[in-house]
Amino acid sequence: MIQLLIAILVAALVYWLCLALGLPAIVGIVAAILVLIGGVGSGGLAGGRLGGRNRL
Repeated sequence: MIQLLIAILVAALVYWLCLALGLPAIVGIVAAILVLIGGVGSGGLAGGRLGGRNRL
């Protein structure tokens, strides 16, 4: 849960930074979405596994 909140905060920061640099809003949105996917995919949601089984 904490990692998800951190990912959201970092995504907002990336969006703001892109706008501050004069980039188009769509670039900021895409960058923020990529940050969210990276943050959530690394364990924020579903524990880093996206529906896969444990194969031993």
